[in-house]
Amino acid sequence: MRITSITPMKNEAPFILEWVAYHRMIGVNDIIVFSNDCTDGTNIMLERLDEMGLLRHYPNPCMAMQKPKPHLQVIRYINTSDRLRRSDWVVSLDVDEFIRVNTGKGHLEDLFNAVPDANMICMNQLNFGHGGVEAFEDDLLIKQFQYCWDYNRAYHRNLNRRGVKTITHASSNPKAWHNHSPIFHRKDVPNVHCVNGNGQPLEDVNLEKDIKSILAPNYGFDLVQLNHYALRARDTFMLKVHRGNANHANDDKDPKDIISEQMTYWRRYDNNHHHDTRIQSMVDDVATARDELLKDPELRQLHTAAVGIAQVRIAELKEDKMMQALMKRVRGFIKRHPVGVLPEAEVDAS
Repeated sequence: MRITSITPMKNEAPFILEWVAYHRMIGVNDIIVFSNDCTDGTNIMLERLDEMGLLRHYPNPCMAMQKPKPHLQVIRYINTSDRLRRSDWVVSLDVDEFIRVNTGKGHLEDLFNAVPDANMICMNQLNFGHGGVEAFEDDLLIKQFQYCWDYNRAYHRNLNRRGVKTITHASSNPKAWHNHSPIFHRKDVPNVHCVNGNGQPLEDVNLEKDIKSILAPNYGFDLVQLNHYALRARDTFMLKVHRGNANHANDDKDPKDIISEQMTYWRRYDNNHHHDTRIQSMVDDVATARDELLKDPELRQLHTAAVGIAQVRIAELKEDKMMQALMKRVRGFIKRHPVGVLPEAEVDAS
């Protein structure tokens, strides 16, 4: 059984080995990564992993075409290939997303066995905040970050919804793959058996369009959740800001606009209301698998260099006036929103 993942990357080198080790462990055996404009060794590390037969690495087509929106260019390119048609299951993932299967031993095969009639599974994002972790550490994300959004609370201006990534079987016959879900010809929609993260059938979704989110009560996390470490540590967030949005770089933007946009992003994701430890059972095995990868001398050298680059870059960014202004606002937000504490109004209402 071939399980394929598609991932664009830019400047994610310190986090690659954990992500690869984890997803190979749960059953993703055809990892395809496209990199662009890397300055921290991400592309070279991916090349080494490709040489070791652990994934396939390609330059993002946006570089050759000199077009913006790297995510979009990857999707357009991959849809011209026959590779996905030869896979059993396909999922589009970012490097800050980890599939957590909450049944059996936590492997994808356990998920498929739990919903044998499904050929499309909507995995809802469970967004993790900074969780009280301030400094960048060369340690597993799945170990460090344990506080996330409450399962049932509305976070989008009182709209209770969760983001979606789907894992989809070839029997559904997609028209094309998109970043969140495939789309289908109308004639093929009756052949799609779509379920949510609880394994319950999803009938009120438009399968002719990319499913980007699901409203309550139709989302769920009982069988599978997609742990989304959007922020990572407080200081690590500076690296994300410096890199720019995956589809909208920060070049030529007014610093005030950047600060405003990034604070909007931080406020959206830094909700540390629920202590979620479901993925913790995988920590020891993932640590062992990452250590095995680091036995390769070249890979170890590349990873060590990437960690060093991140540390130096964070130190430099701390001296940047715009970043200082942003992080002052971030620290203020953190002080006003303690980890593990719901807003007072909600506590009183309960």
